[in-house]
Amino acid sequence: MLPPLTPTPLALHQLLQDPSSSHTRDLTDANAARGRVRTALKATKKDGLQDGRGADWAGAARAIAEYLPYLYAILACVEADDLLLATDPVSFAWRASLSSETLKKGNKRALLPSLHAELAGTLLSYALCLSNQASALVASLGSYEISSSVSSSAIKVHDETINQAADVLCRASGILLHLAEVVVPRWEAAVGTEALRARPVEMTREVCTALGRMCLADANLLAIRRLLSRSISVAHSTTTPGPPLPPSHPSPSLLAKLHLQVYTLYDESRSLVKTVTSSSSSTGEISLPLRRYLSDGRTLALALSYKWLGVDAGERGATGDALGYLGMAAKELEALREKDKGIKALKGFGKGKAAGKGRKGKVQEEVESTEAFASAYKKVNDTVHFEAVPSPQTLQTKMPSGRAALTTKQFAPPRPAFTPRATGTLPPRKIPPPLPEAALGGLSLADAGADSSDEEDSGEGGQLGDYFGAGSYF
Repeated sequence: MLPPLTPTPLALHQLLQDPSSSHTRDLTDANAARGRVRTALKATKKDGLQDGRGADWAGAARAIAEYLPYLYAILACVEADDLLLATDPVSFAWRASLSSETLKKGNKRALLPSLHAELAGTLLSYALCLSNQASALVASLGSYEISSSVSSSAIKVHDETINQAADVLCRASGILLHLAEVVVPRWEAAVGTEALRARPVEMTREVCTALGRMCLADANLLAIRRLLSRSISVAHSTTTPGPPLPPSHPSPSLLAKLHLQVYTLYDESRSLVKTVTSSSSSTGEISLPLRRYLSDGRTLALALSYKWLGVDAGERGATGDALGYLGMAAKELEALREKDKGIKALKGFGKGKAAGKGRKGKVQEEVESTEAFASAYKKVNDTVHFEAVPSPQTLQTKMPSGRAALTTKQFAPPRPAFTPRATGTLPPRKIPPPLPEAALGGLSLADAGADSSDEEDSGEGGQLGDYFGAGSYF
């Protein structure tokens, strides 16, 4: 899981002045909504201390969704001078979660200027809650494709849950890219990058983009899992891995292209994260577990693209190319074999010793599958085709382009809960209805440092739990 940022307590009516006294009730409601967000986010840390699975991520996301209309309304009223800032700029304190430097020093709070900081922190936490919600959804399924106790009708139900989780990840990706392309640039323009040197690294354009690409990669991996679920179920119950593929099996060429797209997304995300250092206009760098996840996911996606290119060539009788691609896949998988312990805690595959009973590590499973295909094609090549095995450099020139199974769902800001008086009639006051389960203050800022409840989890955000392999059935 990726721990979301947490806002420190404050009272909005102390930060904003209402000259006309027309928004007294609005600010009270906004303050209450923000308080619910903070309560929900803190609860996720208490209820999901080990791996985040016991946390109510859907509830936290719903609380944020209910607060956003008030936040957008406040921004609109400030821009229209219907509400005035008590100080300029006004500052908000957020507890960082992904910056290794921040976590190392134990100084998790960052005091950030401008209402844009509040919007950025809120949207970032919203996206991370959605990502964790998807993780929890898939984790509840286990490795249902290879379970002998799961019926065909149950597989269909679980497949729909996979679709559901992938949709949530696409929404999270859209929020993160909106942050990177709209919210953060406006924030930087409003206060200047020099004033933002204390912001956590996860609130930069580069990292927001990287996280958006990562969520989209995870969603595409779930789409691949959904595509393969029936074939995997049949293979584990009736056959052993290897050729020939049954007629109902998804096209290996398509699978290769889908994995190549996942590789591209992870590679882009990893490159963006690597460009962000402590010398940029932010604090620290992305924590090591997340960087390792991106690196391992990138390698595994590339290995599986090679594997399916090899299977595609072998099924077409091009056994030389098949052996070449499968050899490249084996090399990439070998590099990950030592990391299997860290990667096999994939979404939907549980964690620890209990989850390891009755199944093999995912990397080892793919190693054996690759060896089975290579052994079969080698026999055919040695007795029938006698084709030379091309070099990896030659095979690289034959690589196709990736193909996306899913795309980002664009984020549309909600309708403001209230409007400036100059714009006309106020909309009806009501909290938006809760998001579908599938998709998903009181203290002044000066008092925030005295809130001892924030210190109860001094290690908060220091681990990512079972986030490794998030959203994936490689």
